[in-house]
Amino acid sequence: MPTIEEALYIKLEACDPAIAGTLHTMLCEISFTHLVNTLEIIKPEVLIIGCTTYSKEITERIIEAKKHNYGAVYVSASQYTTADKHDALVAGARDFFSYPQSKLILERALQDYMATRLVDPSKASRPKVIAVMGARGGSGTTSVAVNLAACFAQEGKRVGLFDFSRPYGDVATFLNTPSKRDRRHAVRDLSQMNASFIKSAMYHHSSGILALVAPEITMGAGTVVPETVSATLMAAADAFETIVIDMGSRVDAGLYRVMEMADDSLLITMPTKPCMRSAKRFVETISAGGFENFCKLSLVLTGCIAGNTLSKFEIEKTAGVDCITCLPEDQKGTFIAINDGTPYCLLFPDAPLTVSLKELAALLQQHECPEENKESES
Repeated sequence: MPTIEEALYIKLEACDPAIAGTLHTMLCEISFTHLVNTLEIIKPEVLIIGCTTYSKEITERIIEAKKHNYGAVYVSASQYTTADKHDALVAGARDFFSYPQSKLILERALQDYMATRLVDPSKASRPKVIAVMGARGGSGTTSVAVNLAACFAQEGKRVGLFDFSRPYGDVATFLNTPSKRDRRHAVRDLSQMNASFIKSAMYHHSSGILALVAPEITMGAGTVVPETVSATLMAAADAFETIVIDMGSRVDAGLYRVMEMADDSLLITMPTKPCMRSAKRFVETISAGGFENFCKLSLVLTGCIAGNTLSKFEIEKTAGVDCITCLPEDQKGTFIAINDGTPYCLLFPDAPLTVSLKELAALLQQHECPEENKESES
């Protein structure tokens, strides 16, 4: 979190005295905020609108505020519909809160704005995108994705975790996150998509991860297709240093687009013959579909135990791609972490599996594709 070196000047608008009083108290308790009254010369940078029932007038107020160069507009409403929230975000609101809300949620949202505002555009760079996929269900794809994201967050990276798996997706369960907002809200209007739009649909986890979870109902809006993949990742590039994508076990057009845009793709499997055959079929399938850049694809073995009869050479020969790490087995600890809704590496920081996960995260941060290096040199 950036050091707050100056106050964030905020204007609060709320007709309901109870909502106005609650939000006023919250803002006064946040150390870096300063409420601007009508007598002050200082121009507010952020507008917070509080209301009992969301209306068309509030949408118009958001549009007006953005025209008057407010850096961010936040809305807090106790009665609203999904369409109301969508209208507010399209109009330019940075985030939409359900009232009553906690001071912690509001403070984190304002801190997030401060962090974005303090970024030097000249130093902006494309985020590292890592896709995690499984050759078959139950191999640990979501567990690896969640824990890699947590490892990056521990290093101070701005991390986005995207659940593109289907049919249901488990990131919300692994992070104990209620599924009130999901990727349907982020991709509802591709023409309006930007970093703020996407982040408004994501959950701020206590680990520092921002997670875009899968919808409980997978039909219709929110379906992972090439168009939504491209729009989402391009818009999110302005918000994150590292993006981890949980693809689950699937081979379709959405997967090809993710692999095309990712810097690294991890194929998760276990060191057993049935899993190796599944990994081989997975690689053969994506090869038949036109994916050829195998310097981007690496094998990650989970559930590894001492004395396994399959050698690393046999595994790589069978699957047809290089194995970059073997994650040690800890079934009991993994089950505890999943059921607790907390990343394994946070519950068991000194465990061998956590050490291996951190080493994998460090390796991925440094990894560059040989073909890309060659092209940049030429």
